Amino acid sequence: MSYAKDEIIAKANTPFTKFYIIHSGALKTFVTTPDNNQQINGFYLPGDIVGLDSISTKIYNNNIQSLTNTLVCELYYDELMSLVDTQKNVRDMVFNLLSSSINDYQKLVLCYSQKKADERLATFIYSLYRHYEQRGHSSLNIKLMMSRADIANYLGLKIETISRNLSKLQEKNILSVRGKYIFIKNLNALIDLGN
Repeated sequence: MSYAKDEIIAKANTPFTKFYIIHSGALKTFVTTPDNNQQINGFYLPGDIVGLDSISTKIYNNNIQSLTNTLVCELYYDELMSLVDTQKNVRDMVFNLLSSSINDYQKLVLCYSQKKADERLATFIYSLYRHYEQRGHSSLNIKLMMSRADIANYLGLKIETISRNLSKLQEKNILSVRGKYIFIKNLNALIDLGN
């Protein structure tokens, strides 16, 4: 299925029926707060499966929206479960994805509670690098599929703080930024700052 930029793919609190496996493009998940603001709680890139958190609740826990023109494979829950029952490699993949999601969530909670703004941003950029690396792209050049406003929302920061810290990371020669592209010039320094 093809979705246009900013299209809502699934709405929170509607019945959960299927997962979305990203082929190209990117998705975000968010909830709407009582004061009618968005709180982003996830970014998903090619190779990711979106909707795993809905297995236990049987409803979509988040709104799912495309960040760019996005191509996804839609996989119904029952289809995936039958594959999990019969194919060890699919079962292993699902468990790895669930484990990664839990791990990412724990890191995000730690990031919010204990890290300064520049450390949060460094952790986020490094996580994007690792995501691409795990899918076979070892380039230090990363394209941001999400806006700076979305990154700020996700990290619990202001957009000005994101821009200021990107400038600081450039001044320290850790990375360079050109529009939506970030080139990591010193991976070890980025990792150190995020830790």
